[in-house]
Amino acid sequence: MGFHITRLWGYLTGLIVIGIIIYLILLYVTAQSLAAKVTGIESVGFDPLSNSVKTCFTVQVNNTGPLDVTIEKIYYKIYVDNKYLGEGVKKNIIIGKGSSNIKLCLTAESKAIADSLAEIMVHGGKVNVTVEGYVEIPIKSFGVIKLWTVQLPFKKTVEVNIYTSKIKWGG
Repeated sequence: MGFHITRLWGYLTGLIVIGIIIYLILLYVTAQSLAAKVTGIESVGFDPLSNSVKTCFTVQVNNTGPLDVTIEKIYYKIYVDNKYLGEGVKKNIIIGKGSSNIKLCLTAESKAIADSLAEIMVHGGKVNVTVEGYVEIPIKSFGVIKLWTVQLPFKKTVEVNIYTSKIKWGG
């Protein structure tokens, strides 16, 4: 009887080890299947009264792996005609399998950029906006223990129209 219990423990231990190895392989495959890109810079809004500039864009994160993940942080910097406008961070975004579009907006007060935009609006109203940054995704064992972190860089420059209108400047 003792021999059968020992054999059972051996099988059980083997199954647990195989399960952990398979789970680690799934984590690795998920980490390798992640990608991020800026899919569009929708707008540049200009409020001449407060010298505020609002830029909105979309980051698409693709997860073709077998497991859901959580974005720990998205860091981004925005440049308007190669002039630094500002930067931002968005935290704790859960994404499932497939594509997830994350819309981000940055409102910044910059007299130098606001003056440039006012002048540009008089001469056509288009500016080059560059968004660059990275998505940081921790790969966690059983959703608890962080094993490693994947950083997915992104960068895009687009020519967009500047607009002034009655918009909400809330963030």
